[in-house]
Amino acid sequence: MPEPYSAEQLDTWPEIAGYLGVSIREAQYRAKNEGLPVHRGVGKKPRVWALRSELDAWRLKAGAGNAAPTTNPATDQPPPDVASPSPVEESNTPRVRWGRRAILSAAGLAATVVAAKLIFGTRKPRVERAVLTGGLLTALDGLGRPIWEHRFLGDLQPRTDDLSWRVQVVDLEGSGCPSVLVVCSRVAQGTTEQTGIDELTCFTPDGHVKWTLLCRPDLLDFDGKRFEAAWRCSHVIAVPSGRQKILWVAVNHGWRWPGCVMRVNTSGVASLQFANAGWVERLCLLTRPNGEFVALIGENNAFDRPFAAVIRANDPPSCSPAGGAPRCRFGNTPSGTPRDYVLFPTTEMLAAADVPYGSAVSFDQINDGGFVVWVSAGGNNPGYLLYEFSDATEPRSVMPTDNCPAAHRRLEEEGKLHHTWAMCPELQRPLTIRHWRRGSGWRDQEVPWRATTDRG
Repeated sequence: MPEPYSAEQLDTWPEIAGYLGVSIREAQYRAKNEGLPVHRGVGKKPRVWALRSELDAWRLKAGAGNAAPTTNPATDQPPPDVASPSPVEESNTPRVRWGRRAILSAAGLAATVVAAKLIFGTRKPRVERAVLTGGLLTALDGLGRPIWEHRFLGDLQPRTDDLSWRVQVVDLEGSGCPSVLVVCSRVAQGTTEQTGIDELTCFTPDGHVKWTLLCRPDLLDFDGKRFEAAWRCSHVIAVPSGRQKILWVAVNHGWRWPGCVMRVNTSGVASLQFANAGWVERLCLLTRPNGEFVALIGENNAFDRPFAAVIRANDPPSCSPAGGAPRCRFGNTPSGTPRDYVLFPTTEMLAAADVPYGSAVSFDQINDGGFVVWVSAGGNNPGYLLYEFSDATEPRSVMPTDNCPAAHRRLEEEGKLHHTWAMCPELQRPLTIRHWRRGSGWRDQEVPWRATTDRG
């Protein structure tokens, strides 16, 4: 660890005052009235800074008396002017008095330096980010310097998808000392095949394993039997809960239809939050005027459509609304329901490409608490339809991405569509979504088109 005051520049009043061995208010008083060389930036709240060399020169020039702490301990204010001493005092006392002050100043400065060494010398660096390379996890500080490392036992399955959510630094306890979260999959020896279930591991700020959770939900198939051990984690987010944060973990079966969301507390204890008749692909935290909400997107195999759902952060466990194929249900379905559940339509290009339904693949959060869902519009390189919702989960508009016309043209060339994009009848009328709302059930809602040139 670097020694205190080793840097030439001091960037705050506490650092400046600590270097001089005086209180903050004394340092500010001397800067204002005695020429202490403290620099200020520009702006309404300019930062202050000082150079050690300039402070040393000022202290030598001003004399030991100016460097000594002279504030009133009772009020932390500069002392009042002292009455002029008598002639006898002038001839003898001042030299003794200032000598004692110089000694006390040096002793105070030495004590400050020792205290700073004890405080700053033992302060642990804070983990700012972490990197998983192969089976080696490295925690880094703000300057990219390693703080600690952990080597996972066995081989981990390499991932080609987005790794940002698989390795996260999150202050779960609200203590200011963040934990490191890692989602990983082990592979069988000598192969590249995953052995079973994804694992979520939480590391303490100093690099010890706090807990490891198998991402296997307590869900039963429609016939009451347990699903095979082939669960995969698709997303993890941290949701505020008072000072702490609760993890919401999206989990899907590797080769069958069910998906769900688990809540995981700071001790690694998981509970089922939401069960869906299809995969849950992504989660998104929505901060609204009436509280924290979580939006979910994915597919619903009971209806063969993409979906989006909204759940309040403190809602009881729930499941996707009933309806569609009865095969796509659970033997232990939670009794609650989400706030909103939306099914997106199968568009003309999907039908022409012989794709049964699209996929909801991504989120964009809007500052007012609304959100945008990206839904695939065709086959390979399909383009996307962007469905925008308000902070009350009411549909506002749907907009095609720029590559939709090209995808449409390819289907024309293949003889699967017989009109141009400009003459597409689907663009001449609103699209229709199915919207389920707690307390009112299903209803159809029309969503108007928004042209790509109307983005502003």
